[in-house]
Amino acid sequence: MGKLKSIYSWSIYLGFSLLIACAPQLQKSAQVTFLPLDSNVAVHPEMEDFVSPYRENLEAEMGKVIGETTSEINKAGSGETALGNLITDLQKEHAEQTFGYSIDISAMNNGGIRNILPMGEITLGNIYELSPFDNYLYILELDSERLRKLAEYAVSRKSLGLSGLYVESEGGKLVRYLVNGKQVEDDKTYLLAVNDYMASGGDNMDFLIDAPRKEQTDIVLRDLLIERIKALTEKGEKISARIEGRQKLD
Repeated sequence: MGKLKSIYSWSIYLGFSLLIACAPQLQKSAQVTFLPLDSNVAVHPEMEDFVSPYRENLEAEMGKVIGETTSEINKAGSGETALGNLITDLQKEHAEQTFGYSIDISAMNNGGIRNILPMGEITLGNIYELSPFDNYLYILELDSERLRKLAEYAVSRKSLGLSGLYVESEGGKLVRYLVNGKQVEDDKTYLLAVNDYMASGGDNMDFLIDAPRKEQTDIVLRDLLIERIKALTEKGEKISARIEGRQKLD
């Protein structure tokens, strides 16, 4: 918890400092002094007294256990990772339960996964460290052409977690891709669950920018992960994931 305590303690301190800095001033000055903030900075007693209750409450909240893993779930790998598989599976499941229709594919940019899940207890703080950004859940409609572009992107970039979409490459080129084990149909529309960053063309995913939006939600990825992990825990299940061969990339 040492690292976590440090992160959130300084978050509160900096937030309060910015609040003071943005308050109306009696005098204006063009002079600026930069002060380094690290472990060597002396703690101001009055500031510490003010911040301490908030820090303690936040640390207690972030330390709450919401589940348990059977082993460490990390993001090691090229393209497919154990953590990417877990996140896309939970994202797909959450979207289906929320909207009541089948989601064909779920995708996650590996760069947006910022930490691992350790072996043993999963805390709220673990999820906030894993997914610190406010990325929102979107459901896009893909025709066969956009779906192929997604598969080509997956094999060329080797940077996506995928659920529902199998991709295979030779010589760095896409040679085979399936949706839920079936060949793609040219006249069919497929539903893709992604975050708003990807849907807006982030990480050079320009082919998603003008894809029809079936759902644009305010559901934060971090929150849906917390909800799904809690639901599995309530059923007595531990959280597990592994690399399964969803992506065969050379």
